[in-house]
Amino acid sequence: MDKLHIIKDTLEDLQLEDIVIYDVREQNPFFDYFLISSARNPRQLKAAIMRVKNALDEASLPTPNIEGKDSEKWVLIDAGDVIVNVFSKEEREFYNLEKMWHDVPKLEDTE
Repeated sequence: MDKLHIIKDTLEDLQLEDIVIYDVREQNPFFDYFLISSARNPRQLKAAIMRVKNALDEASLPTPNIEGKDSEKWVLIDAGDVIVNVFSKEEREFYNLEKMWHDVPKLEDTE
């Protein structure tokens, strides 16, 4: 299973909401996929950090860099070619990253 599927499946198992994956391979030389998701509460947001890190470790993939570990609103997990954003609902609405990526193709089905 590839890194993107591992991350997506992990977030779905945690029941994060509104997971959107943008395929930015044509727009960005630094990473391939940009994922946005919402956590219902700070505990779920913290669990996402731990579970994604553990899932990647179990798959013998490099440990991701994590920004905002102590935040209860927004965490960025840099897994190299996959960038993961986990927001509180309010923070996601405030920053509205989807607007910035509106013209980038979404992966509708990554199965």
